[in-house]
Amino acid sequence: MQNNSLNNQLLTPHFTLLELTESRTAKKHGIDNTPSGMAVQNLKRLCLYTLEPLREELGLPVIITSGYRCKELNDKVKSHSKRSQHIEGRAADFYVGSGLTVQGSGFSRRELLIKAFREILLNPSIDFDQLILYPSFIHVSYVSREKNRRGILIGRGDGRLGYGRISLANALKIS
Repeated sequence: MQNNSLNNQLLTPHFTLLELTESRTAKKHGIDNTPSGMAVQNLKRLCLYTLEPLREELGLPVIITSGYRCKELNDKVKSHSKRSQHIEGRAADFYVGSGLTVQGSGFSRRELLIKAFREILLNPSIDFDQLILYPSFIHVSYVSREKNRRGILIGRGDGRLGYGRISLANALKIS
């Protein structure tokens, strides 16, 4: 179980530590997914330089499906990488909009995902290390302004780990 004192900690105006550390898999297996101080600082930077500016630009909720994962939790995730940036608190997986927001917007969940993907790519106030577009979610990571690679990838659509690099020009053609 997580340390309750961390649960209400606000990282940025729209993101809490709880939503970036909560995990059904951790609860199911009794794994303590409480991040270290360094991982919390990394999560703050991820929110500050990537997720919060995206949320502000879109004006829609950014729903975190996976954020920080301790090593034990990461090993339990079906399609995980042993070098996952989630372990350091440098990555999050998300989709855009709640069910009601999607219904009222006139956009499908996929269209909102593409909109968020493009916003991250084109908005100079949003920084990232890796950006991976999967069929139903986006994976984004942040290291530091000096070390971010701005890598753009497309994830496999079959649920298995894997992705391929693409150019900015090709990424902007995705619909």
